[in-house]
Amino acid sequence: MARNQDGTKPLKSVRTAFKIIEYLKEHDSGSVKELSQQLGFPKSTVHTHLSTLNQLGYLTNDNGTYRLSFRFVHLGRSIEESHELRQIVSPVVENVADETGERVYFAVEENGLVTNIAIVEGEKSIQHQFLPGGQTRMHTTASGKAILAFLQPEEVDEIVRQWGMPPQAPNTITERDELNASLESIRENGIAYAREESFKGMFEIAKPILSDDERPYGALEIAGPIKRLDDQQYCRELVDTVEKAANEIEVNLLL
Repeated sequence: MARNQDGTKPLKSVRTAFKIIEYLKEHDSGSVKELSQQLGFPKSTVHTHLSTLNQLGYLTNDNGTYRLSFRFVHLGRSIEESHELRQIVSPVVENVADETGERVYFAVEENGLVTNIAIVEGEKSIQHQFLPGGQTRMHTTASGKAILAFLQPEEVDEIVRQWGMPPQAPNTITERDELNASLESIRENGIAYAREESFKGMFEIAKPILSDDERPYGALEIAGPIKRLDDQQYCRELVDTVEKAANEIEVNLLL
């Protein structure tokens, strides 16, 4: 079995439990038979894990159909309330969404993935199910690339080695040379763009939030339909908005 970066051997039982949890998250519910067939685990293994998670209060069981319980909501709320950076950025994210009407994110890097910690839907935003805690590969989004641009080269190397650069949308960057050129442009201009790189039809604009020593706290992103955001004048307006908002966040981080 592969080892983690610190040399620790992962526990198979924990991996199995979280594969079951992730499956139920994606499919809303599942039975022992369904989970066994879809995940390739023996029915006895699936049943033991489901029963244990049910007893601990993390799953509900309705005549053999299992679902995630609201205990996960409680955990999520606890994380949100204790996350200092989220408390600082959330009001700014809300203001930008109100001002622009677009979907606005604040994202950080966690375990080599870009992770949304604050999301607000503006009145014009396309309704997708984006929630705090959602993760994706960093090379596919404007916010991910904005963060990558200010990591050390060896950190970028490790992230690419761990997660690869598979295509996710029509224009996803899949070659390292192209990614390097994109990151260099972001360092020069201070703004990251993603045109149909994470989702077909989506345009993203992001600004990295940096510490005094230029380490990225995260990135502020505005996203919306490419037909609307790729208009030259409107795009400039959104860049101005995201730059002012990012500056506000950086000032608040110093207080």
